[in-house]
Amino acid sequence: MDSKRKVIVGYDLSEDFTQISCYSYKKLEPVSIPVSEDEAVTYIPTVLCVKNDNSMWLYGEEAVKCAEADEGVLVDSLISKLRIDQAVNINNIIFSPTALLEKFFRKTLMLVKNHFPTEQITKIVVTISEMEPMIVNGIYKALEQLGIYKDRATVISHASAYLYYALSQNRSLWMNDVGLFDFNKDRFCYYQISINRRVSPMIAGLKKLDFTDSLNYDILKEKGANVTYTFENIANMALHKQIISTLYFTGRGFEDSWAEETIKKLCVGRRGFIGQNLYTKGACYAAKELAGDSKLDDFILLNDDMITSSLSIRCYVDAGIRDVKLLEAAIPWYEAKNTVELILDDEEVLEFVLYNIMTREIVREKLILNNLPNRPNKMTRLQLNISCTNRSTVNISIKDLGFGDIYPSTDRNWEFQLDLL
Repeated sequence: MDSKRKVIVGYDLSEDFTQISCYSYKKLEPVSIPVSEDEAVTYIPTVLCVKNDNSMWLYGEEAVKCAEADEGVLVDSLISKLRIDQAVNINNIIFSPTALLEKFFRKTLMLVKNHFPTEQITKIVVTISEMEPMIVNGIYKALEQLGIYKDRATVISHASAYLYYALSQNRSLWMNDVGLFDFNKDRFCYYQISINRRVSPMIAGLKKLDFTDSLNYDILKEKGANVTYTFENIANMALHKQIISTLYFTGRGFEDSWAEETIKKLCVGRRGFIGQNLYTKGACYAAKELAGDSKLDDFILLNDDMITSSLSIRCYVDAGIRDVKLLEAAIPWYEAKNTVELILDDEEVLEFVLYNIMTREIVREKLILNNLPNRPNKMTRLQLNISCTNRSTVNISIKDLGFGDIYPSTDRNWEFQLDLL
């Protein structure tokens, strides 16, 4: 592993296993960090263990072996513990889920330190299956306890890591759409990237199909279950009439050789790749982009968490009527929020403008403020709170603030919902 000024880290944090990669400026691509002297071993079981004799913390495979030998207390399901805020009592000491994750990060990131002993991490991107707020916040807090703050750390979904990975490959691999089948412990999904080249910057959008009910680990283990037939039917349905340049297959569900012949059929006329490090390398490419080594400036990346429309309000600003942006497109819905204040100028109707960056469709919505306080013109100040409940719905909460001591607030509120395009 070559050492350069920038230490760029991609960290795939999953419930069962974790993988780490660093960007090699010599090879010009992410390189997986091995767990041991065997460079082929890159999986780290996402577990901790506290030894009984000396209370030492172990992680990964060593933790598993310690627990199996009944020599320590195993702590697993670190992500689930974050999700439900479940603390753990070990030897009469309470450890929060964030504290447990901080210990796991501390231990595993020593693998990076072994390769870059004198350098600090320039940028780390942690990728997780789904962007659940409790989990995302817990990851940021755990990293902060290690002195890695948001200026050096970003959390993204597996879907986003896939976008970064696919579009960082040779252009010939994404001349048309790009598909990914992901078969892991929790789900079996298909993701497809479509690129709109008619706009500048180009827009790479993502659709997701979940087939977990039809194919999962339980079915894989059932005797007599024809999983090959099921997988082939699902794949043919997902790919029907789609123009696909490249197919990727990832997840431990594809281990062994049960899907080998089906994958060969699916890749006739297409490029095909199967491997288990797509997400960690995608996170590493993302970290490289976010660290300033941009290659994807010509793209807007839209994953399945992001809103595809911007939201503006039409108002009088700087001696003219114009649309003032309240929400930008291409941001995760849970981060799409804003608060602004405005003064009514002989109006009881607010006009909002929705613009879809994928379709370029524009829709104008007028919201009527019934029962406004009876005040002179330009003496009613309103506060608008904008937020999204999902990627297709925006809430607009409006509150009367009054106008200083002259006209006290009535605390009157108006609530509206708009459908994003």
